[in-house]
Amino acid sequence: MSYQILNSETLPDYILTIDRCKQVLGDGEGLVVSEIGDGNLNFVYRVERPGSEKRSLIVKQAVPYLRMVGEAWPLNKDRMITEIRALEAYNRIAPDFVPDIYHADEQMCVLIMEDLGDVKVLRYEMIAGVAFPDVGVDIGRFLATTLFNTSYLGMASIERRKLMADFTLNDDLCKLTEEFIFTFPYIDHESNYENPPTNQHALELFRNDPAYLRKILHFKELFLSKADAMLHGDLHTGSLMAGNGKTFVIDTEFAFFGPFGFDVGKIIANFLMAYTSHFHRVGGADYQAGLLSEIRKIWTTFERDFLALWAEAADSALMFNGFLARQDLEAYKAAFMQQIFADAIGFCACSLARRTVGIAGVADIRDIEDEADRTRLEKINIDLSYRLMMQHDQLDDVDAFLASVDEFYKIQGR
Repeated sequence: MSYQILNSETLPDYILTIDRCKQVLGDGEGLVVSEIGDGNLNFVYRVERPGSEKRSLIVKQAVPYLRMVGEAWPLNKDRMITEIRALEAYNRIAPDFVPDIYHADEQMCVLIMEDLGDVKVLRYEMIAGVAFPDVGVDIGRFLATTLFNTSYLGMASIERRKLMADFTLNDDLCKLTEEFIFTFPYIDHESNYENPPTNQHALELFRNDPAYLRKILHFKELFLSKADAMLHGDLHTGSLMAGNGKTFVIDTEFAFFGPFGFDVGKIIANFLMAYTSHFHRVGGADYQAGLLSEIRKIWTTFERDFLALWAEAADSALMFNGFLARQDLEAYKAAFMQQIFADAIGFCACSLARRTVGIAGVADIRDIEDEADRTRLEKINIDLSYRLMMQHDQLDDVDAFLASVDEFYKIQGR
């Protein structure tokens, strides 16, 4: 079938040509289609057969433009090929954390997958002040499992290079990241969010300090040059779903091979922006403290599980068993993890700036209707980005990081 954009009228006929979908939904007319996606890139639908035993699935299709802007911003629809391949890899490596794939059609740029049911998008639950005990543990486990097992520490060289070859088509979305995270937020650019007091605050802070801008360039260079592991590439609270004691990761179209600290830093930034939002929202100090606790769990779980996987891996593309004496290897590992943490803080700072000033903000703050209050919170995120970027290589561990963040927020909350 040649490529065509599907809609609520044409989806049922397309789906019922696929045996696996008919096994889930049953055959015949009567399917109900509803658009459920509010993302920036793609169209997402739930297709269900109503009844006493309601059956459903999720359909996602890439279109040849940036969905949030429209056809005026062309974008290669082949990004869905990347999403399919990444989700297939995650189903092999970390199946407990991703939906099952029912059908993948690279020609139509369509992915059909399991409906995760009652779980909710984490971002909107956090906006409402809903707590998910140990969601940080799940995130840390996912990060350790996926990053280690696609890296030069967890794979043999030839096997890893074959996997890397599957992710060479994602040039458009990598370019978006390069521009929207590492360039546009720090200059006066037409794509940036339009709130003059916020924009002016950011420009004055960022442009007046070349040391900060040099650090931004350092992290852009890491993004461009390092290929440590297969990354999700867009890991934030809107690409996580939680409920019933489980956490799922979705929206893998930004997947690529990049630096270890990128995914880690991005998700931490989203928890910090949620913290900032609860100076306005219903959660209050107790909920904010819980968010910092989950950040601690993200890192400590990631570090523990990553090192445990490393201990079990005898040989890899990087390590030859017995190359270093035991005590030297342990010192190497400790320095290695400390560098990932420092990089994660830097990428966190970049994400804070991007999501505040750039085109794609977070609903946690940008959906606040009171302009004065929203501006106040945006300036907090900008100041936190600056603080963390300037400290990223001075905070030796998660305790020092959280102490710095807590000190910053106490000043803001006065």
